[in-house]
Amino acid sequence: MTRSVEVEHAFELARSGQCRSVAEIIRKLPKEDRAAVEAHLLVPAARRELILICSDAWLAAQ
Repeated sequence: MTRSVEVEHAFELARSGQCRSVAEIIRKLPKEDRAAVEAHLLVPAARRELILICSDAWLAAQ
């Protein structure tokens, strides 16, 4: 599955360690990108992947 630019941006934010949760990632995205990311995250495996990346990066940054 290929990811859109908007979804890639969400994953970059997750890897950055700046966001503690998926909700925080979505809040940091530009408003026009949020719908594409939320649609991608309707797939449970995609949401789980983002959660794991986000939590690992957040813990590593602390």
